[in-house]
Amino acid sequence: KNLKLKKYNEVRKWVVANLDNDALVILRRIFDSCHEKLQPSSIPASVVIIAKYQHWAKDVADQEVNLLAALVEIMVECEFK
Repeated sequence: KNLKLKKYNEVRKWVVANLDNDALVILRRIFDSCHEKLQPSSIPASVVIIAKYQHWAKDVADQEVNLLAALVEIMVECEFK
């Protein structure tokens, strides 16, 4: 909901509240919901974004920054239903 409404501060709060969850699992769940939540034309971009941040999640120093960056990129680049 907050991604769709482009509410950065709420997305950031959600990331902080969910830091104890595995970032790769979160990104997979986002991937699984793309077909339901995004316009069909935005699905390819979301797949590329998710794959990129999954790859980076293995090596980043701060998972909060990485996950937030992924969500912000989806928020900015994708159109929601």
